[in-house]
Amino acid sequence: MAAGSGAPLRGRFSPSGLLGGSALLLVTLNLASALHFVFHIAMARLLGPAGYGAVAALLAILYVLNVFAETVQTVLARYTAHEPDPGRLHDLLRRGLRKGGRAMLGLAAVYLLAALPLGRWLRIPYPLMALFGLSLVGVGLLPVHRGALQGWKRFGGLGMNMIWEVLAKLAIGIGLVWLGAGEYGAVAGISLSLCLAFAFSYLPLRDIYRTPVAPAEAPDIYRYSLPVFGVTATVMGFYSLDVLLARAFFPDAVAGGYAVASFLGKSILLGTAAVTKAAFPHAAEAARSGRSRHVLAGTLGLLALCVAPVLALFYLFPEPLMRAVGGRSYQGAADLVLPLGIAMSLMAFSNAFLLYRLSTGRMRFWGVLSLLVPIEAAALTIFRGSTVEFAWTVAGMNGVFLAASMAVAARGAIPGRPSIPPRHIP
Repeated sequence: MAAGSGAPLRGRFSPSGLLGGSALLLVTLNLASALHFVFHIAMARLLGPAGYGAVAALLAILYVLNVFAETVQTVLARYTAHEPDPGRLHDLLRRGLRKGGRAMLGLAAVYLLAALPLGRWLRIPYPLMALFGLSLVGVGLLPVHRGALQGWKRFGGLGMNMIWEVLAKLAIGIGLVWLGAGEYGAVAGISLSLCLAFAFSYLPLRDIYRTPVAPAEAPDIYRYSLPVFGVTATVMGFYSLDVLLARAFFPDAVAGGYAVASFLGKSILLGTAAVTKAAFPHAAEAARSGRSRHVLAGTLGLLALCVAPVLALFYLFPEPLMRAVGGRSYQGAADLVLPLGIAMSLMAFSNAFLLYRLSTGRMRFWGVLSLLVPIEAAALTIFRGSTVEFAWTVAGMNGVFLAASMAVAARGAIPGRPSIPPRHIP
């Protein structure tokens, strides 16, 4: 199939392919991240520390639930990277949406029940928790289409879908908060933007849906999904746990300041997501020729180039950055910017190692990583004497997580398992 058709290119890996895909995603995803940043700045200023802290806690819950979304997107990206037939891809998408819809309904029922005690623990009213349940559309359905776009290297469509999501969130969220809806307006913007993003995600795949369905086989997909789910759950746990515990341990205003500093740190992870997302299908294809390590080396180099200047800014100008994001009411949390930035930088490299191994085959010893989440929870419970101590503990635990990720990735895929999925059978 011709390259211009949107199907993935077959052949040897070239650094220019990774760089080109990363550059396209870097532009679109960083634009989406910049708009996302604007949304957080607006919410921090319009809602104040207490209100913003509640919204940040809800977003942390969404990141935990996104374990399912990231798992689906990663699995579909790997399988579609090796599927050149649009008819069989149509079948995979149709089946994925059907199963994703059922999973979304089950997850919504569990979430609405769990929201009762969780809301009391986090000091968030139940109606606000329930409204946030609409965002589960982005957990069950949206990753099916985004996984296909990533696997077929339609990076422009993937990036634009994320931009449309953030634009909808800005328009709805800021508009409703400006009209006096408070936290409910912010949550409505987040939830409805995910619903709209799913609706828009059909557009770059309309040629696939116009192709007659051809039966597709996806052997070993569930066994492959298990380590993806475990790894994603661990990454999301490290990504979200500190904000939830900060909300529980510290007063509302202090937790709000921590949430803003945490978001500044997470901007590193958001800004480098383009590199790892572009590298994944390249590594999956390069595994055929045993050249996937070249993709890993290129990915790590690009990450280092992206992370180093941002950490320098965090070190030199933490107070101006906090004032720019939230205003003077958040300036007391400036000491948290550097440790949380270091933590997210380490996570970016951990994510690269783990996605590299997942792209080339099912990994061994992935269950060991999940043990680190309760260890981090225990460490943060012990070292909560101050938010600064708490933040440096987060950085230290992410250093441990990076070391464990490198060790797991170095162990390689399960012996006897193919490094790519078997060919789909029409």
